[in-house]
Amino acid sequence: MEDGRVAPPQVNYDNVLPLAIESRSNRREFLPINGQSFSNATGATICRIDVNADSMLDATHSYLECDITNNAAANNFLALNPFSPAWIQRLRIESGGVVIEDINEYSRLYSMLTLAQCPKEYVKNNMATLGLYKQHTSVAGMNGAAAGAVDVCVNGGNVLNTATGGAGAGNIERSTPSIDELHYSMSADAIINSTSAETANGVRLTDRIDPAAGAFAVAGNQSFNRLRSGGTRKMCIPLVSGWLNMSQYIPLIMMNAGFTIELTLCDANRVGITQTETAGAPAGVKVDSLWTISNVRYVAHLIDLDRSFYDRLRMVMDDAGGVLQLAGQTYRHFSGLFEGGNATQNTIALPARVKSVKSIFGTFIRSNQMGVAANYDTSVFQRAGITSFRFEIGSVRYPQTDVSCNGNDGQAQREAELDKAFGKIGDYQHQKAYSAKHTTNDAGARTGDSFQAATLSAFMIGYDFEAFNRVMLEQGIDTASRSLPINVILNTDGNAGGQVRGDFYVLCDAVFFVNLDGTASVSV
Repeated sequence: MEDGRVAPPQVNYDNVLPLAIESRSNRREFLPINGQSFSNATGATICRIDVNADSMLDATHSYLECDITNNAAANNFLALNPFSPAWIQRLRIESGGVVIEDINEYSRLYSMLTLAQCPKEYVKNNMATLGLYKQHTSVAGMNGAAAGAVDVCVNGGNVLNTATGGAGAGNIERSTPSIDELHYSMSADAIINSTSAETANGVRLTDRIDPAAGAFAVAGNQSFNRLRSGGTRKMCIPLVSGWLNMSQYIPLIMMNAGFTIELTLCDANRVGITQTETAGAPAGVKVDSLWTISNVRYVAHLIDLDRSFYDRLRMVMDDAGGVLQLAGQTYRHFSGLFEGGNATQNTIALPARVKSVKSIFGTFIRSNQMGVAANYDTSVFQRAGITSFRFEIGSVRYPQTDVSCNGNDGQAQREAELDKAFGKIGDYQHQKAYSAKHTTNDAGARTGDSFQAATLSAFMIGYDFEAFNRVMLEQGIDTASRSLPINVILNTDGNAGGQVRGDFYVLCDAVFFVNLDGTASVSV
């Protein structure tokens, strides 16, 4: 129009979507090349899956599928670390012998990303249906089929068993107190004890149950989200990595060898807790975990395009110097120990040599709580007595004044910086699965022995180093060209009471190259 005005899109009938080229989508399963069953007990602790096809791969719509089986003896129940595929210690992706991506402490990273970016309803619903989280059922739903068991409720229903619960019967009005919050699995005894204040028709639930039948009549009853001996849970895992989370399709048809996904199993006890729950001992001893991963497959979403498109793509690669460029973001893992029992300043070096440091995240846990049978670890993030922190890259401090994270009311600044590291403050797409009360646990182990010992522990730190907030490549801090050292400075109050392990993840830009000769490489 003459005055420069234009019609809105609602009445602009020239603005239509372009017609697509001919294409077909299909699903294909890729199986491991080195077996179908993996376990620490057998020594088969590395699973390798070759992914190769004459197609394009939509990795964002592909996933890893597997079964995890509890191989412990009878009456031993396995409670998995929630919020992640707890059995994956390390994820490596390689092509033609070239390592494209390598992320250690993978399940801990996965748990951190889940809790910091997903609302709790997503975890309770979506992740639960994928097998990555199990919510406690009510007392009525607990399994009473073990030998010598006493059913708390009639036929597994929601009415108290009058044979063991005294005169009369009534509906159980609520589930356990933890049902509305994310939590770690509790033993059957802990679940029942946590309902001691629950009422059925005005009478306390625990008063309605015959105490002579065992500890609150829970003998033989087990937690719903624990795997019985011989029990199996299926997992469908959307893998998180730079190579597998790109918006662009991976041109498998241009790669001679495709790529290989290598998964390393964690130590047996790091997958969760195995506890004996038998008649008369619903919260028995904890034993070493014994489990197997089987039926592993990578379920790929493949796109087949017209042959003429592939010919044009090769011409584009030839004009670009024989290379096809794809961009993503990857994580580099580093860890360090410090003494959490002293009120002092601690320094941990992060020797990351990358062209663009975008953000750095950190999680903490007492080192003596890792890899033991008594408690969870990969999904437990403790405060470790940290009162403030900063990063030093070369001689420059980031930020100039330390980020405060002292006490319940002092977490606001830390959470604001964490929001910035994941995106931007006020981004409604990144909701948290935890609240302020879940960030104050200094060193308390999460054992599942009580409601308190099953409460979510979700303290983590993060800082953003980008200038333009994810709108350009390699616009973070370059530590590779000048070999700049990265140090994290942690000020502590001594409340952790022992040695603490810090796990840090450096988020950086990764540029992947697919060459005309069919090889692949990466620049980080």
